[in-house]
Amino acid sequence: MSVSTTRKVLFPLGAVVVLGISVAWMAGLFSTKVAPGLLQSQPISIQPLWTVTTQTVQRTEGVAATVTARDTTLLSSRIMARIEAIKVRAGDHVAQGSLLVSLENSALLSQVAQANSRIQALQGLLQEAKNTLIRTQNLKESSLVSNAELDKAQANFTRLNNELLAAEQNKQEVQTALSYSEIRAPIAGTIVERSAEPGNMAVPGQPLLALYNPESLLVEANVREALAVNLSLNQSVDVMIDSVGLRLQGNIIELVPAGDPNAHSFVVKVNIQALPTNSSPLRPGMFARLSLPLENQQHILIPLSLVQSFGQLDRVWVINEGQWQSRFVRLAEQVGEQVEVVSGLKPGEQLGLPAA
Repeated sequence: MSVSTTRKVLFPLGAVVVLGISVAWMAGLFSTKVAPGLLQSQPISIQPLWTVTTQTVQRTEGVAATVTARDTTLLSSRIMARIEAIKVRAGDHVAQGSLLVSLENSALLSQVAQANSRIQALQGLLQEAKNTLIRTQNLKESSLVSNAELDKAQANFTRLNNELLAAEQNKQEVQTALSYSEIRAPIAGTIVERSAEPGNMAVPGQPLLALYNPESLLVEANVREALAVNLSLNQSVDVMIDSVGLRLQGNIIELVPAGDPNAHSFVVKVNIQALPTNSSPLRPGMFARLSLPLENQQHILIPLSLVQSFGQLDRVWVINEGQWQSRFVRLAEQVGEQVEVVSGLKPGEQLGLPAA
């Protein structure tokens, strides 16, 4: 047999042998077989479990608010006069009665001097009329003067006395107007706005300075009616001023009985704890938040350590018939070391973490 003929016979035979061995291996001919039957399940390893229950949760609602001052004063002039001097600027602290603004008062000083001169003149005339009246009365007793002369003396005395009273009242009015030329602080506080400069004309009713008492700060908020109707006077609430990192305790001091018909909200005013004036970082107009309590509700809370997060998905491991079961849940707010479960669990179920 030639070499070429031998190759033609051996090649197909080798291919058949290799194919047979492959089929036998895939059928498990070369592996150890296990007798038919059920394998004994191994007990699962369980870490400490958590039994799902409902718990009472005190919920709160944050409400936007504003820091305001209860004692706020706009200072203006009661007379028309040119401003001579303004002794304070915004941010200055002033004591009650401090001189803040001086107005030109030369005309008023002249009127006071004129009133004093007229009073002195009338006092002299009145004294003369009084002496004349006394002499006339004495002469009348001696029947040396007529009744007409006595009546004339009496009338002159009465007229001068009335003129003196009028002059004294006019002097009081001028002195009162003169006192208006000095504008003083009605309360102790801080200047927050200066609206005029020396040389300007002060017009009655036009604000010149704005002053507030730092010790009278409160927080004011518009609260939706469904929440406002459950609030009461002197109720304690938490106040947060995030810009200065303060968390204060406050009490509701005023519930405005009339609400906004468009926003359906009510104004609530909260008194905050007094802070030292010199160290207080609070200013009127600052943004604040009130933490107002809601009704107590029953919620499912579980330890945060039992929750596994994958992006926006959260899951827990539930023991179901002795086996671990992965279940996705929907979470809400975190309460301390626990988190509220909105859906995915029910009371009585047991949670844990499978052993690695």
